[in-house]
Amino acid sequence: MNPFTTNRKRRDPAASALAGRRQRSYVLAAAMVCLLASSLWAAQTKPLSVLEGQLLSNHGDCPLVQINGHAQPLAANTPYLLHTMQDKRLDGRDVRLEGIAQPDGTFQVQWLYTVHKGKLFRVRYFCSTCNIVALEPGNCVCCQQPTELQEIPADKQDN
Repeated sequence: MNPFTTNRKRRDPAASALAGRRQRSYVLAAAMVCLLASSLWAAQTKPLSVLEGQLLSNHGDCPLVQINGHAQPLAANTPYLLHTMQDKRLDGRDVRLEGIAQPDGTFQVQWLYTVHKGKLFRVRYFCSTCNIVALEPGNCVCCQQPTELQEIPADKQDN
């Protein structure tokens, strides 16, 4: 027997057919995943509505935005955004809210900006002692000192 020859196994036709079906199943599964991912992405790219008014955060757990004398209840899809809208330091500020009107009458905010002289600002919280940025009000996760509210121009890319 020659040590340099390989031991090639011959497949029977049933095993070849099974391997072919398995490969087609993988291709079909991959196509379904791509289709599902693209449909989820399309569902999330709905155009957002815009509300501009004064933020009222001193009204219990539900923040409001006052637009031409009408108080619109607000909701958020993330806890940090809800906590930011409840921050007393933002009470009475002019804001621009981007989100989706909900069937229950609330406006679900996805983006929050403060407005100063027609310019948009992002809201963040910062600890100057630890040089840590936070997304919501409260104490620093490191030193437990209160974080500082900062408003960063929306067109600025730095964090």
